[in-house]
Amino acid sequence: MGVMGRLLALTLHNAGWQVTIFDKDTGDHNCSLAAAGLLTPFSELDKTDLLIFHLGQESIKTYWPHIIAQLSDEIYFQNSGSIVINHPHDQAEWNNFKRRISSQFKDHGDYLQQLSNEDVMQLEPELAKFETAYYFPDEAHIDCQSFMSVLKGDLEDKGVKFCTNTPVLSLKPRLLVTAAKAHEFDMVFDCRGLGARSVFTDLRPIRGELIWLHAPDVQLQRPIRLLHPRYSLYIVPRPNNIYLIGASEIEADDHSSISVLTALELLTAAYYVHAGFAEARILKTVTGCRPTLASHLPRIKFTDGLIAINGLYRHGYLIAPSLVEEVLRGLKTNHQHVCYPKIWESQIW
Repeated sequence: MGVMGRLLALTLHNAGWQVTIFDKDTGDHNCSLAAAGLLTPFSELDKTDLLIFHLGQESIKTYWPHIIAQLSDEIYFQNSGSIVINHPHDQAEWNNFKRRISSQFKDHGDYLQQLSNEDVMQLEPELAKFETAYYFPDEAHIDCQSFMSVLKGDLEDKGVKFCTNTPVLSLKPRLLVTAAKAHEFDMVFDCRGLGARSVFTDLRPIRGELIWLHAPDVQLQRPIRLLHPRYSLYIVPRPNNIYLIGASEIEADDHSSISVLTALELLTAAYYVHAGFAEARILKTVTGCRPTLASHLPRIKFTDGLIAINGLYRHGYLIAPSLVEEVLRGLKTNHQHVCYPKIWESQIW
């Protein structure tokens, strides 16, 4: 069960529902754990729809602070912005990046700032070799792995029932079928990701690969994105000089180990950004496949007794809190007064 399902369970419990979670395994192997925890609605406008921007901005401003405040343990969450840089040979990509964002969000104002070398050194002194950068001050990042672990423990403490190693074979309104029996509920919520291909016929996997590094010689404070024509490299800091390097996107239903090609590209790019990564130690590599729909946008299918949410792509932590609130609005108003009607679809099961 990924971030969408667990956040939905928390919100439903807080609203007075009795909640049971069914998970195909122990809950420790899903694409939400193969993520860097970026919360970057403004820079994502480079390649996505304004819908993601609005959902993401709402999540950062309103929902994430409230969610974190409920948890029993402290979670690393930083709302200090992000920085975008480029290789000098990729000047065209640098210019196109700002053009694409401006075309989506013309009133970008203070949300996107172009920095001089002096500005860069004030924000991130160890990026001094970069003559310019884009700065998005209202973006954030979160330790999503710790968040998922703490949230699971808190849900169990609140009385939410976990049925682990229990794959869902089929579901219908108010009915969920496992190998052992059929379970009846007042409402069924389908957050199975790639397990819901019978419900979302255009669902497909996008493989992501991530490298965890311990780099004592690197002191970056914010997520750094290096523009490249073929991929976008992200360097995301965590406490104690831990950095997550990633953002590969491969059209493949492949959960195997990281490829040599990706490892070479990500590590070479990281070393270009900061020479201190040369002496970093590789802690682990992680791979996962994200559930993606044809539009790269999320979708909520609904009927009386069943709601299915899917297609969060690589925006899970960015948009899940807002999608949860959207689902609750739909429930409370019989789907009549929602904020994002574009993603709702009536379905007959």
